Amino acid sequence: MNLGTLIGLILGSGLIGTAAFISASQTGVSLLALYDTVSLLIVVGGSIAATAIAFKMKDVIRLFGLLKMIFKDDGFTLGDVVDDLCDLAESNRRGRKEFEAALQTTPQSMKFRMHMVRDGGELILGGTKIDDIEQIMENMEAYREQREMQEMNVMKSLGIYAPPFGMVGTLIGLVFMLQGMGQPAEDGADPQAQMGKSMAVALITTLYGALFANFLFLPFADKLKGKNEDKKVQSALITEGVLLIAQKVHPLQVREKLNAYLPPKMRKKPEDE
Repeated sequence: MNLGTLIGLILGSGLIGTAAFISASQTGVSLLALYDTVSLLIVVGGSIAATAIAFKMKDVIRLFGLLKMIFKDDGFTLGDVVDDLCDLAESNRRGRKEFEAALQTTPQSMKFRMHMVRDGGELILGGTKIDDIEQIMENMEAYREQREMQEMNVMKSLGIYAPPFGMVGTLIGLVFMLQGMGQPAEDGADPQAQMGKSMAVALITTLYGALFANFLFLPFADKLKGKNEDKKVQSALITEGVLLIAQKVHPLQVREKLNAYLPPKMRKKPEDE
């Protein structure tokens, strides 16, 4: 579980909810006044519909799977990846059989990117040239980045479309409110009170659009972008490690070269092993 995302959602919800509760208490209005089913349908349904028009349907459907990715933490550090690549480098220097056996196991720190390591290892075992290995792995990473950038763009589009649909809902509410102004008031009803209530309902849609965009969709898109950037570093590190393994570089030298991808506090020296 990604604690940053969870804490942000809880903290934001708590602050917004507290502010709404205080405002409701001061004005004597129920918190339920902030809920309107029609407004919710216009904002959420309209945003999803517009996104479906702009992108392929399969990309929109994948949004539900992306939510799990947003809340999921990697569970490893780049230092762990360096450790595992050094172990693979050692097994490759010992012989083909040991290297094949090492590739069949899934190191804990590589379980999310192990396919890239295995693909690189299979290229090594197949006798592929170093330059070709580098080109193939860079192509793999380029297409992965393209796919995940598309996913981020879908989520970002939801954040872009939500506020305009909030405004659409507000305009719809205002149309009906102005139409009602010409109608005779119900028995004992205060026309000004009815107008104020209608205006409040119309503005709720704008509120929903702003909340969904700035509290959910756009932050989620930024989270996906950040994860994509992290994977780019991971992929560059793994590609470099695979190339060093293919050249049968000593594990100590592999560590020294891969330490360049790590922050200083995470780097291990050969004497630390």
